[in-house]
Amino acid sequence: MSKTFVDRVEQIILARIQEEKFGVGDLAKELGLSRSQILRKIKSETGKSVNKFIREIRLREGAQLLKDDELTASEVAYRVGFSSPSYFNKCFLDQYKVTPGEYKKNPEGSEIYTDNAVEPGKRWSNRKTMSSVVLLIIIVLAGYFTVVLNGDDATEYSKASIAVLPLLDLSENKDKEYLTDGITEAIILELAGNESIRVISRSSAMRYKGEKKLSSEIARELGVDLLLEGSVLYAEDTLRVVVQLIEPFPKEKHIWQNSYDQNHSNILELVQEVSHEIANEISSVVEPVSVQQAYVANPEAFDLYLRGRHLWNTQNISKEALLKAVDYLEQAISIEPGFAQAYVTLAETYISINTLIGDNEEKLFYREKAKVAIDRALEIDETLAEAYITKGNIAGKFNWDWEAMKRSAEKALQLEPSNANAHHTLSDYFVITGNIDKAIDEALIAESLDPINPQVECMVAERYYIAEDFDASIRKLLEVIDLNPNYGFAYNNIGFVYFKAGYPDKAIDAWQKLQLIMNNQALYDCYDEHPYQYCFNFFLENAKRNEPRFCSNPVIIASVLMLMDDEKSALEFLDIALLYRNEDLPIMLTYPDFYSLYSNSEFQAIAEQVGVQLPH
Repeated sequence: MSKTFVDRVEQIILARIQEEKFGVGDLAKELGLSRSQILRKIKSETGKSVNKFIREIRLREGAQLLKDDELTASEVAYRVGFSSPSYFNKCFLDQYKVTPGEYKKNPEGSEIYTDNAVEPGKRWSNRKTMSSVVLLIIIVLAGYFTVVLNGDDATEYSKASIAVLPLLDLSENKDKEYLTDGITEAIILELAGNESIRVISRSSAMRYKGEKKLSSEIARELGVDLLLEGSVLYAEDTLRVVVQLIEPFPKEKHIWQNSYDQNHSNILELVQEVSHEIANEISSVVEPVSVQQAYVANPEAFDLYLRGRHLWNTQNISKEALLKAVDYLEQAISIEPGFAQAYVTLAETYISINTLIGDNEEKLFYREKAKVAIDRALEIDETLAEAYITKGNIAGKFNWDWEAMKRSAEKALQLEPSNANAHHTLSDYFVITGNIDKAIDEALIAESLDPINPQVECMVAERYYIAEDFDASIRKLLEVIDLNPNYGFAYNNIGFVYFKAGYPDKAIDAWQKLQLIMNNQALYDCYDEHPYQYCFNFFLENAKRNEPRFCSNPVIIASVLMLMDDEKSALEFLDIALLYRNEDLPIMLTYPDFYSLYSNSEFQAIAEQVGVQLPH
């Protein structure tokens, strides 16, 4: 990108500087480019996000206007597009180390820098200690600003960002992991309901269970300003939960702590008390929030629910473990028929079982059970964000009703703005409807909310692959492999990207590592001893017979057949996937693997039945 282009961008921003909502979408329209192109161009040239670039221009112009004796700092704030003088004051202080008022009194004695990012929390070093803990939390939370992409425009909001780390199980026998995880998740869900807080998803936070890392290291890896940690002590007839809020930067500081005690027979009451109070303690100092009162279930039913949800969450990818989860959840529902959350988890457990089995008739059986369970959940409670996400995924992946999927995801985000799964679902929707730029944007939002979840990161890489940005896809998958060296999906996916990008040797190396993870020595040895074309045939022969350790997914088989330029056989397996409504079929139809089939009438008919808008 040339300096002329940067100058042009700056001129457009200056012309519309009073418009507080002017952002990436508006800039893209002015320049006739896509949002993703704008984001990449400005980032590559300036090293800054578009929003930071716009903000710095606003602040620079604000500094110039502050030299005018007739304008107050508040008037200047509005003239350069800030929605409030207090926000302008905070941003100005962060950028230039002086307040607007101080600069206005002595503009010649204040040095203004164009790029002086402040490490989060650094301004604390020169402030007086606050005697009130609540006031301290207010200042900490109000002081952090996080850039997030949201909806059609990339907008910058004032947000506290927080990760709730797994609570420690301090019970005598260390057998209450399901309970500590349940309390952790309850706190995350309460916080996620407030749009003023960016909350890291459970799947990323829970990866730190048992980790011996510094708070600052965890905060940097998750990209958050605050951490909530604690422990659960389960005695003979009492339960104590201790939690503390930590500010990791610039030096670790414990800024708030509380403990909660409850009789062990009232586990649900304690979970609700802890999660509600912590959510309100944090949320109320950012923006008042009305917390929905959760359905009060029978304590025995709630304990069974936590046991079942724990098995589903840990998902050792075992059908037996998931069936045990189903048993716990059905017991909970038999005791408490109006327990909506149990129905949601039951539906998700059926979906998980569906992904593990190869028999197509059995898949249809579990899908139907998932539909019945989620419909029952929403009959009982229409305020559960997770229920709408499950409902949307069933509508899309199983029924191919993409508009219903989108509506459900949007409803979930209204109820729980920090829900990464809802953004993942929206990303799927935009892939299906042919808008890959928006699909990438939504995928990146999901990643920001769930930053070290390999499944989410692989989804981001997949979006780049569909956009034919093979380099970006490979970089992302290598990041996943670096953090998760035994994550088989990453090796499988990067193999296809390497092959399509023209690096068959690297593809074979990745697929060999996948076979080691899958303990498939036969296919590993085949790659060592024969040309890869021979090994593709060896894989296909075994996969078609549904041999163990050979993926029998018809869409995967079709992809391998496309690597061998056998379009006729690939179409036959796509027809099988269509017949049984394979959940992978819609997204994979957009893969570069099948580009040579786009002009084929049979392929077009499959895409039309699925409702997929093929990329051009």
